Amino acid sequence: MLFLPLTGQAAGTGTAGETQLSLEMPEGLPDRAKVDEELLEELDFSSIQRAMEEALQTELDFSKTVTQAMEGERLFSPAALWRQTLSQIEGEWTRQKGTFLSVLVLSICAALLTNFSSIFKNQQIAEVSFEIAYMLLFLTLLHSFEYASQVTREVLNGMQDFMKALVPAYFLSVSMASSPVTAGVFFPFVLGVIYVIQWLMEFLLLPLLDGYVILVFINHLTKEEYLSQLSEAMAKGMGWVLKSLLALVAGFHVIQAMVSPAVDSFKTTLLSRAAAAIPGVGNLAGSVTDVLLGSGILIKNGIGAAGLAVLLFICLAPVVQLGIWVLLLEVLAALVQPVSDKRMTGCILGISDAGKLLLRMVFTVATLFMLSIAVVAVSTGLRV
Repeated sequence: MLFLPLTGQAAGTGTAGETQLSLEMPEGLPDRAKVDEELLEELDFSSIQRAMEEALQTELDFSKTVTQAMEGERLFSPAALWRQTLSQIEGEWTRQKGTFLSVLVLSICAALLTNFSSIFKNQQIAEVSFEIAYMLLFLTLLHSFEYASQVTREVLNGMQDFMKALVPAYFLSVSMASSPVTAGVFFPFVLGVIYVIQWLMEFLLLPLLDGYVILVFINHLTKEEYLSQLSEAMAKGMGWVLKSLLALVAGFHVIQAMVSPAVDSFKTTLLSRAAAAIPGVGNLAGSVTDVLLGSGILIKNGIGAAGLAVLLFICLAPVVQLGIWVLLLEVLAALVQPVSDKRMTGCILGISDAGKLLLRMVFTVATLFMLSIAVVAVSTGLRV
């Protein structure tokens, strides 16, 4: 029994004043926790679990993570995240310090050959010696770049495989949250974005980046930079492709988030009112409908939060590795610039720019996937 104070004319009293209105809570309502558990059992997380284990190389339970998100628990510890980041930084420095020292020694040797070239009667000897040192430098940097490129391919494939497994279950939960129109609009678009990104990365951007690295090598092999404009144009072109993709996906999400959820909300309101208007059982039917819708929204947001957390974990280690690698190249360029030939410095900076493009690809793809989850979760979670 629930008592609410009312001010006005009480029904059946004929007098104005404050009175008590008794509202009988409908009996027979389903248990909210049991409803959540039964709805979760309808969703198959096995493919998501496999994709997550392959990407993270861990035994983290996705279903348990969803449950933790639904219960409002913290999905990860900031302290543990910070310790993992520091561990990745230490590991990457251990892995790259050999390359760092090799490049530094080669740059100094090339500088000595250039500065003391006057002792050779034949200047071609000095030039050939420098070119040999330059090629050794480039081969060292190329080996390092191949490692960074492989890390990027693995994280991109990991995110794509995880999203392919997550999207069907996630948008099924969106439909369970009484948002079938939103699910029907966003599901094919997000799935299409995943395959478009996979094609762009595999057949366009990463091959172009490999060509960019070769151009950087050839451009700084001679004293005159004959290919600087071409290499710069390639870098700008890859940047514009990433920007355009981000703008296209974000624009679609913003426009659809203003329309599709409104249609779903209107239909849900009609359904709830129609159930409440049934004579005799209207209150019970309306309450049951609200419980089911609330559970659907809670499950949908729990899956979305767990998906965002997993994407963050997939990106964390590769982003730290690529960031440390790029930072080391920038430090190398700053150290060798005062003593070495500008061609050496230009080659190091060119490889560093390629590393920045790798980082940009990872950030762009992660942002697109996270945006796809977050926009749907927010736009369809305004009613409970």
